[in-house]
Amino acid sequence: MTFLNPSSIVKYTQSNQFHDFIPDWIVATVTVLFFFLVAETALPFQRQFSLDDLTISHPFAIKERVSGILCIEIAAFVPLFVILTSLLVKYQQGAFSSHQQALHCLQISVLGLIISLSLNGVITDILKIWIARPRPDFLERCGPAPGTPLHELVDVNVCTAPLGKALLIDGMKSTPSGHSSISFGGLFYLTLWLLGQFKLFQNRESPQYVYKYFLAFSPLSLATYIALSRTQDYRHHFTDIVLGGAIGISFAWWSYHHYFNKLVSEESHKPIDSETLTELLLPH
Repeated sequence: MTFLNPSSIVKYTQSNQFHDFIPDWIVATVTVLFFFLVAETALPFQRQFSLDDLTISHPFAIKERVSGILCIEIAAFVPLFVILTSLLVKYQQGAFSSHQQALHCLQISVLGLIISLSLNGVITDILKIWIARPRPDFLERCGPAPGTPLHELVDVNVCTAPLGKALLIDGMKSTPSGHSSISFGGLFYLTLWLLGQFKLFQNRESPQYVYKYFLAFSPLSLATYIALSRTQDYRHHFTDIVLGGAIGISFAWWSYHHYFNKLVSEESHKPIDSETLTELLLPH
């Protein structure tokens, strides 16, 4: 038996507890739409560059270790799968007193993840557009026209764009790394969520099982790999992935602690307002 049945879901969506978070869902939805429809398609500032700049002279990697689409899928769907599976297992083990309590924990967990990813993505793209730093492989994307001076500052008007205009424009969006910020925004959030569910930061007389630490920090390791792969593909400078990682970690930390109790709390596995669950289950 599972808490994901139609009658339980309908009952929960009629409760005050669900209605209280509708404004947050609206913010999350608008932010996601803004990210995909506006921020991702906005044109960057056309910053000057020099043909003798070795930092932007690396080769263009046709095949990326982790593509942009794959990065988003990993950052979003891996946490969703782990969260849903974990809560289903906990429900079967009797960790929740009711279907509604389990559904509320699921809603808050997913909402926090979406808020972390969406706000992180928008801020990252805004910074990319404003900073407009050329990528390490920019000159190959540019394909400077013959006769372009080597030791002078030039702009994109000298580019022939042999790989296409879209890749040329994307080549001016190096800082910060979107792969780094998105992966940490989703996977570090999952690490925090697992730490809270396992209660690993609480003071205990008996030690925790090592496998719990391994499981909790595995998403963080995956995010680190994705971020570092961008330097191997010559898509980003090291400073890009450091800044992107800092942005992702910051939003994940804020979003998680906005909805869940502190990791050192005895109630770290519960949303902040879980204590009032029984008072909020009645419909309006």
